[in-house]
Amino acid sequence: MKIIIQDTLSLYNEMLSLSEDKRSEFFSGELLKPYNQMFEIMHMPKTTEALGCIQLCGRDAKMAEMLEKLEKTDAWNNAKSTMEAAAERFEKACIPLPEKVVVGIFLGNPEFLAMTEGYTGMGSIPGYMMIMIDPNEKNLSKLNACIAHEFHHNVLFHNAKWNFMTDVSVAKYLAVEGLAESFAGIMFGEEFVGPWVTSVQGEDLERSRRIISKALDIKGFMEVRKYIFGKHPMMPETDDIGIPFCGGYSVGYHAVQAYLKRTGISIEKATIIDGDEIMRLSGYFEA
Repeated sequence: MKIIIQDTLSLYNEMLSLSEDKRSEFFSGELLKPYNQMFEIMHMPKTTEALGCIQLCGRDAKMAEMLEKLEKTDAWNNAKSTMEAAAERFEKACIPLPEKVVVGIFLGNPEFLAMTEGYTGMGSIPGYMMIMIDPNEKNLSKLNACIAHEFHHNVLFHNAKWNFMTDVSVAKYLAVEGLAESFAGIMFGEEFVGPWVTSVQGEDLERSRRIISKALDIKGFMEVRKYIFGKHPMMPETDDIGIPFCGGYSVGYHAVQAYLKRTGISIEKATIIDGDEIMRLSGYFEA
């Protein structure tokens, strides 16, 4: 598998040298150029707003500060090392990988990312990964784990035989996120598990588990996502379900952890097992 770490550091610095009226075109035409096919597949606009990236105008000092923090932690070289180590794990397990993956580290919108400790990622389209981050001391230590999470999505969907929009069930989606975060935790340690898991604990987690246990067979992305994202500011229809923000991520993680312990299967081999089966055999939803 060919790994391409996009030099977004140089591209952002070049963009900052441009007048503000030229930046939007540069962002969509140069920074997002490697992802053109991904945007076509997802029917997604090539804008900072859609991606959760920082505004291109009026925040030059903030962007320069963010780039400096990422450069000081050697984020781009670390991303390559993480990708190489993650790919090696799947290769040893004889799990098919995409022919190539392009990875981009993008400057995130601090306000948009406030609920997830300032970072998030996209990796569900094989061959493409994007990380959006407002770098700080806490999330920079978790950046490599986030990259591992998104790469796991790449591998899973490269091997999946079902359509994400129509065939996805609550159980399948729980497995997608639970497997990805479990893979990241196994690679880097539980202390680097993301806030989409750690922010839901105790009674909130138990309530989410109970609600989701009755919805495992629901299908179709627009319905299923309610149980994964929970109470989301951009999804008012989830307010009455009773699941906190990212409750499904946390439930999926703990269900996958239960499955791995119960079966003894490796996280790499579990990647190509049907998510409905993983949830059923986990025992996590038993009364």
